[in-house]
Amino acid sequence: MSSLTDGEPRLTGNRPYRKSAVDREGSRWRDGEPFSQEPIDEFLDFNSVFLSDLLQIAEETVSSFLLPLQLGTSAAVLPGSNTYVLSGRVKSTSSLLQKLRRMKTTPLSNIQDIAGFRFDCSLTLTEQTKVAEAFKNAFLLEGAKRVDVRDLREDSHSGYRAVHLHIRSDLGRAEMQIRSALQSKWANLYEEAADIYGRDIRYLHELGFSIPAGAEEITAELHELSALVKKVEDLVDEGQPELKAKVNALEADVYGILDRIHETLKESRIRAGGRS
Repeated sequence: MSSLTDGEPRLTGNRPYRKSAVDREGSRWRDGEPFSQEPIDEFLDFNSVFLSDLLQIAEETVSSFLLPLQLGTSAAVLPGSNTYVLSGRVKSTSSLLQKLRRMKTTPLSNIQDIAGFRFDCSLTLTEQTKVAEAFKNAFLLEGAKRVDVRDLREDSHSGYRAVHLHIRSDLGRAEMQIRSALQSKWANLYEEAADIYGRDIRYLHELGFSIPAGAEEITAELHELSALVKKVEDLVDEGQPELKAKVNALEADVYGILDRIHETLKESRIRAGGRS
């Protein structure tokens, strides 16, 4: 991996891990067979370094935007705030094993989102599209072999809406999520519900997954809210000057509804003894 000071693209170079060993031990791990932890640990350690470079490229790209954006002071991004939050993580071993088993035959090194990061921002849909293209071009300039744009705004995944970038380079893979304020708030709310009612509600768009018992009502409500978010964001994106004040107020109201439900779910989980 190239350094930031040598002028070379940062997403090129030789892998500091053996892909064949990672995939072999990952397959054994998934199947419950004896496996060597060392190649997997080396792979995850590398992904932490890879993610750090991706986040730096993303931050540099944000600074080039014509949009008047400021780094947010909290994890939440409010509609119309002109703020953003850029964050990332490498999958934990527990969530990685769950995904390996869910994907059944996918080699460990081919899982797209082991290194994952997100850009949450107060964006219109049109701005979101342009921002995704700007990030894509930045990663390609830094040596990515391929950056695929996955637009989940029209065809949502279990109500989840966003624009994703799937980044592939000689070094590895990563996923970037680009989300508006309402999309981000809805996603965080749905994550909270999944912690309470079961992770399967996140994968209802995949074959073999169904709504867990007792989660039917909240799941239906959250999917209705996702549809409402879409309608409001479509209105905001139309940008009709005579409706701007009313549409902005509606956007804030919907965010408030999501926030109140989120806080209620969080309190329920805490009372039940879940994590804070």
